[in-house]
Amino acid sequence: MSVVRLTLPDGSIRELPLGSTGLELARSIGPGLAKAALAIRIDGEIRDLNRPIERDATVSILTDKD
Repeated sequence: MSVVRLTLPDGSIRELPLGSTGLELARSIGPGLAKAALAIRIDGEIRDLNRPIERDATVSILTDKD
């Protein structure tokens, strides 16, 4: 199985199966973040939470605080 390596704002790295979504990433971090998540920023590009992540990237989950 192929994986994507996602670098979070704190510098930590999460590995998820290739094609995982931003929502799945948020769920892997915590249920509160998954509930608050509105979008994901991937290498500076804001994307829908349900769009598959297909490459290693620097990411952040966006909430209403952003």
